[in-house]
Amino acid sequence: MSFKTIFVPMAFEQTAKSVSDAALKMAHAFHGHVMAHHVRQRFASYPPMEFFPAAASATTMAMEGHDEATAAFARTMRVAFEERCDADGAHIVPVSEALKHNGVTASWSEETGAMTRNYAMAARVADLVVMSNPDPKEILLEREIFEEILMQSGAPVLLVPRDGLNAAPRRPLVAWDGSLQASRILRCALPLLQTSEETTLLTIGETDFGTPGIEAARLWLERAGVKVKSRTVEWPDRPIAERILNQCEATGSDIVLMGGYSHSRLRESMLGGVTLHMLRHANQPLLMIH
Repeated sequence: MSFKTIFVPMAFEQTAKSVSDAALKMAHAFHGHVMAHHVRQRFASYPPMEFFPAAASATTMAMEGHDEATAAFARTMRVAFEERCDADGAHIVPVSEALKHNGVTASWSEETGAMTRNYAMAARVADLVVMSNPDPKEILLEREIFEEILMQSGAPVLLVPRDGLNAAPRRPLVAWDGSLQASRILRCALPLLQTSEETTLLTIGETDFGTPGIEAARLWLERAGVKVKSRTVEWPDRPIAERILNQCEATGSDIVLMGGYSHSRLRESMLGGVTLHMLRHANQPLLMIH
């Protein structure tokens, strides 16, 4: 397995450049194809005009205005993406033609529908999703799209800082707790781990009873050809996410790999949790899978 198909949901103008550049950097690292996708929001209100004929004209005008606005926004996003590809030297081709070209390739597609669901469904045919870390203060829709892709696509999601990704990560830190999600992120991230300079496998305290410990995970990675060191730390009086970020800095790691929403999203939203803390406070790229 490798990150050959890299999916980019092109949903927000303010992060279009940073996610495009980050996806292209990952494509260069793994000789892959960047698949940019844009979903035009479906018109939200369709009153039954046969029952309210007087509203028909107003509804038609509203629909036409909505369609014009979404089409214009789609053109803006496509231009932004293609400009980044041109600057990078990536060949823009249809997805079906990508294998016929040498070097990094890219493609653009768009559809009309429900943004959160359609992005998640489109990402099911990708090895990796690249997004910007959702803004914790302003745009709730960013987090909704991220969560839907994380929960429904089956693909690992790389969240890059909002100012972009300097280079493809080379020194990963993996948060290992023996959970199903932690196992999935190791399995999915092997292309990254196998080419890394050094991987740090981190456990905070002990894994849950009956789940594989850190040494079992380390041996698994070593058999796969990963240069890995294990690290177990205790820090009982601080949140786990804060411990992870502290260890990321201490080990010189440039990305954190972890399971996303091991507990339910509702529980994390109400009580707080590792995933939400990382989304709000991490300055490093995050690679997550559910």
